[in-house]
Amino acid sequence: MEASEYTVIVLIAVVNLAAGFGCAVPIAKSLREVTGRPKRFFRYFAILIAIYFVECVAFSAGMATQVFSIGLAFVWGIVFGLWLRRRASALKVLKTSFFLSLYSSLPTASFGFLALLALFVGEPVLSAAKGASFGIPGFVPCPMNTILGFFGILTIVTIVFKTVITTGIVSLLIHLKKEG
Repeated sequence: MEASEYTVIVLIAVVNLAAGFGCAVPIAKSLREVTGRPKRFFRYFAILIAIYFVECVAFSAGMATQVFSIGLAFVWGIVFGLWLRRRASALKVLKTSFFLSLYSSLPTASFGFLALLALFVGEPVLSAAKGASFGIPGFVPCPMNTILGFFGILTIVTIVFKTVITTGIVSLLIHLKKEG
């Protein structure tokens, strides 16, 4: 590999880490408010960083199929729903769980970022022929049969599914708390 390829890999890693650490700060502050424990910012920050790394491992282990990432959406929904449902108002808990689900989708968003990066460096990511040689099945309709379209759709669908699943489970657990 050339030095420029190593530079791109390091740049992607730095951007991912910056996004993971940077986005954890406002969510940790929100968790601090929802739980009513103002002195636990660093504990919540560490929990969020752990979630981010678990999501990165799940994304890699699933080889970009999103199977494990979607599975973790169920886990985060149950964990945060049981943990936060008695801590604050339903609106605050749902808002926090919404942002938590978006935060847990950051590794997926970085996957979409790779295709955009390839577009900017001159790779033919808008070519259906390159998409077929990349491994995108022939029955996939245009524009999703291109590398950029395939990565984009996969990223968007995963983020939507994870957000709906996580927030939905938290909402269900809040609703069950009120009835029970």
